Amino acid sequence: MSVHLIEAVRFNDAGDRVEMVRWGRGHRKADGSPGWDAVTAEQDVNLVVDALHFGDEVATAFKVGSDMVLGPRVHIVIHQHGIEDIDTIDHDVPGRTLADLPRF
Repeated sequence: MSVHLIEAVRFNDAGDRVEMVRWGRGHRKADGSPGWDAVTAEQDVNLVVDALHFGDEVATAFKVGSDMVLGPRVHIVIHQHGIEDIDTIDHDVPGRTLADLPRF
């Protein structure tokens, strides 16, 4: 099982679904903050959905000052017509939703 961290998102034109993410493999550094195992890449959200189906863990990572902090985990949501997308598991945390991540 791999751990992936999402640091930025791109929404569709309507703003109601994630289309792409900037993400990479992650790990916890000694101080507990998230770190990257590889360079991040901008990829279609379907790859995130596939990773989740394969049992990988996906979480968000937010820049706070000069530090990167671990945000909520991500899970699959199903929209109308069976379209799979992602959302944060705990989307009641102010400032820590996918919509709060930087856009590209």
